[in-house]
Amino acid sequence: MNSIKKQKGLSGIGWLFVISVLGFSLLLVSKLGPHYLDNRFVVSTLQTLADDPEFPRMAPSEIRSKLYKIFTLNNIRGTAVGALEVVKNSKSTLVTINYEERISLMHNIDVVLTFNSLLDSARPGECCSGY
Repeated sequence: MNSIKKQKGLSGIGWLFVISVLGFSLLLVSKLGPHYLDNRFVVSTLQTLADDPEFPRMAPSEIRSKLYKIFTLNNIRGTAVGALEVVKNSKSTLVTINYEERISLMHNIDVVLTFNSLLDSARPGECCSGY
């Protein structure tokens, strides 16, 4: 059995491994985190619209206008705003926001994030679950 004086802790290679794992984790959080945060704002916006009692009777242009205003207020721009689709039929109104974000992680390694949100006026309690 080694004495306590000979036990010095992590070796240089061990520290290098720990620092590499922490660095990679920080890289992932800094690159992917903002996109997940934007999607969270998109989902909360759709939930706000679902809670509005006027939503089933609103015209598609009114829905788009209201969502664009909330998106601007929450500083959501880009792919999510461009992917907004509103379809109104005789039974319900469907609001979908389906988009992909492609993020360059490092050199030629890309990460593709896919976000699908659906709001159906016939089932507003099931808002924003991906389908």
